[in-house]
Amino acid sequence: MLLTNLSMIISIITPILKHPMSMGFMLILQTILTSMIMSMKSNTSWYSYIIFITMIGGMMIMFMYMSSIASNEKFKMITMKMIMMMIIIMMLMIMLTKDKSMEMFQMMEFDKINLTMKEETKTTSKFFNLNKMKITLMMMMILLLTMISVTNISNSFEGPLKKK
Repeated sequence: MLLTNLSMIISIITPILKHPMSMGFMLILQTILTSMIMSMKSNTSWYSYIIFITMIGGMMIMFMYMSSIASNEKFKMITMKMIMMMIIIMMLMIMLTKDKSMEMFQMMEFDKINLTMKEETKTTSKFFNLNKMKITLMMMMILLLTMISVTNISNSFEGPLKKK
């Protein structure tokens, strides 16, 4: 539950950041947290390992490109507005995890139901059942936030990204 809360906080903080390097760092943290959550929730960790390697490979390319563009920019300090927003988000996360209606989803453990299926079918269906819905939604949010961040960075009205 702690990893999920950390992942949600990072997802909310990422669009606030202005510097491309800090956005990349948050994306790397998000990838590590998502891979850890997926590895803990499934029987095998190969799926989370493949996603981790793919995301880190893409981030290395983005890091090289962004470090050549924004090499001399400095990071801005965290403002009081951002600190207050983080505190509010953390309190909301704590309240949501303590809510009684959220316990209903935790009690439903469809993984433990022993159906008459082959072992291969059981392992592939574990990625897409109701219990793993949070991971799938989190991955969709990561992709959406990445797309929004890239479109904000590369505004076509301001010309090319790298000026000579």
